Amino acid sequence: MSRDRSGKASVTNPVTTPVTSPVTVPVTDILVYRDVAARVQAVLLEDGQAVEWIRPQRPGAAVRQDIILGRIEAIEPALNGAFVAIGQTENGLLPLKEAPANLKVGQSLVVQIRRLTTLTDDVTSSRSCDAGSDDPIDRGPASQPVNRSTKGHLLTTRIQYPGLFIVYEPIGDHQILRSKARPLDETMRTTLTAQELQVLKDQHSQVLAAATAPGTLPRLLLRPNETVPTALQSWSSLNLRSFQVSDLELFQEADRYLAARWPALLPKLRLHAGSFDLAAVFRLTDLAREASRRRILLKNGGSIVLDQTEALLAIDVNSGQARASEPARLRLQTNLLAATEIARQLRLRNIVGLVVVDFIRLADATARQELVAAFTAALAADRSKITIGGMTSLGLFELIRQAT
Repeated sequence: MSRDRSGKASVTNPVTTPVTSPVTVPVTDILVYRDVAARVQAVLLEDGQAVEWIRPQRPGAAVRQDIILGRIEAIEPALNGAFVAIGQTENGLLPLKEAPANLKVGQSLVVQIRRLTTLTDDVTSSRSCDAGSDDPIDRGPASQPVNRSTKGHLLTTRIQYPGLFIVYEPIGDHQILRSKARPLDETMRTTLTAQELQVLKDQHSQVLAAATAPGTLPRLLLRPNETVPTALQSWSSLNLRSFQVSDLELFQEADRYLAARWPALLPKLRLHAGSFDLAAVFRLTDLAREASRRRILLKNGGSIVLDQTEALLAIDVNSGQARASEPARLRLQTNLLAATEIARQLRLRNIVGLVVVDFIRLADATARQELVAAFTAALAADRSKITIGGMTSLGLFELIRQAT
């Protein structure tokens, strides 16, 4: 139904700025649907192919940017922090520089999860949002997180409310313009940001009211990163072709969100109800398997192999079963196909950290330049900040990707 509402080793020529935007704008669609366990997930399609994925949230797991009324459990001057009960197995860690004066054990305090630091709860992507390099907030953990700490999730008292166009910080009554708003003309940008600011201020008022109401400690006050808002914040744009959902509840949630913040996108909202299997139609039923598969086959019979270590992601490009009368041309073709697929897999898996790619060796300097240019262009579609180290003296391509 449609809505009819109108670098680590030696590196060569390191580049430390984000990859520039691609020239070609792909056709984008957003799909939000439930898995067999009725958990909500979302996928971004570009030209019909899945490129980013907001994974289902595990029941009871913490999510980045959760706003919680916590309880001070211990104050540790040696760590310059306080441990706060937040309803998880581990207490969160709040830096003392962000804590109020005269902090006491047992005191309640409104906190927000700034960063997920434990492996067990690090289950959602995130994408979570329009996480271009200039965006002011983090949008979700990596799909393959590293256990960085036993101190629990990192907390903050500087609460942020993410929106489509702005991020609102009640402290200082501060608003931060997000990258999504910049392409809009000034009149539209002013109208939409003012409208959304009021929505976010209302959210903050509701959080304060919930924090002062009777209830147990600790307790969740607000989860800004629910799947539908996160998908819209991450992926919506004027170039969006459709936002498709699998049931009426998700449709109504998206409808309310867009009506309050960006009504111009309402005609793109579509409901597929009944026996219509959205995931099956778009061939997404094996998405979880694809995003964890070690070997990915290429169209010409070649393959890429991804091996995750504690320090980096190593990717090996192989010619495999590919055959051609001109071996040099085959090597280049396989590398070019691999470059496109590697860029997609980095986004789909939300890989974070150092990535080292071992392309098939190319003897011709012009062919090497073509490969580097093609890989750089493919990486440009990524909303994440990517630092390119380029080819090392050993012929390995290095890059660092930040979380979206």
